[in-house]
Amino acid sequence: MNISKTLGSSYQVAKNNPMIIAPMLVASVFGVVFSLIVVGSAVPTIAGIGSDPSTITSEQAIAGIGAAVGGGFLVMIISGFVGLIAHGMTVAMANMALNGETPTLATGWARFMTRLVPVIIASILMGLIIGLGTILLVLPGIVAAFLLVFTIVAVVVDDLGAGQALSRSLTTVTRNFGATFVFFLVVLGLAIIAAIASAIVGAIPLLGAILTMIVSAAFSGFLTIFTLATYRELSADADA
Repeated sequence: MNISKTLGSSYQVAKNNPMIIAPMLVASVFGVVFSLIVVGSAVPTIAGIGSDPSTITSEQAIAGIGAAVGGGFLVMIISGFVGLIAHGMTVAMANMALNGETPTLATGWARFMTRLVPVIIASILMGLIIGLGTILLVLPGIVAAFLLVFTIVAVVVDDLGAGQALSRSLTTVTRNFGATFVFFLVVLGLAIIAAIASAIVGAIPLLGAILTMIVSAAFSGFLTIFTLATYRELSADADA
C-alpha cells in the first residue's frame, strides 16, 4: 500500500465532492443547538435553588444535580446518535465517491439506513470493548481502538453484521499491521493540524465558532474518506 498515493487520492475525492462534509457539519450544528436548548431548560431548575447556599434544602440540591446530570446525559446520548448517523452517511457517500459516483445527501441517507441497526450494534460493542480496555490502564483501550478502526466502515461498505465487521477489522489490521500503523500515525498528524487550524479560526471574533465547526466537519469528512480508501487498499492487498 502506498500511503502517500492513498492520501492524495482521498484529498482529490474530498475536493471534488464537498457535499461529503455536510452530514458531520449538520451533526455539529445540531449538537450545539440541542445543548443550548437543554441547558436553557435546566437553568430555571438550577436557578430556582436560590443564590444563598444556606437556604438550599437537600431536595433542591438533588433537583439541581439531577437537572444538570440528566441534561448532560441526554445531550451525550442524542448528540452521539446523531453523530453516528452522520458518520455512517459520510462513509456511504465516501464509498460512492470512491466508486466514481456522485454522492448526495439523499443517496447517502438511503444507503446508510439499510445498515443502521448493525452499525448501532457494532458501535455499542466497540464502545464496550474500548471502554473496558481503557479502564484496564488505558493502553489496552488504545490497542482495541487501533484493531477495530475499520469496523464501522466494514459494516456500511461490505454489508457485514456487527460481529463480522469486528472480525474483519481485526483481521485487516493484523494482516497489514505495518501499513495500518503508518495510517494511524498519519491520522494523528492530521488531527494535530486540524486542532491547530481550529484553534486559529476559533480565535476570530464572532465567526470563530462557525469556522471551527466547518473545520471540524471538513476534517471528519476527509478522515472518513481516507479511512475508507485505506481499508479498501488493505483489503485488496489481502485478497491479492
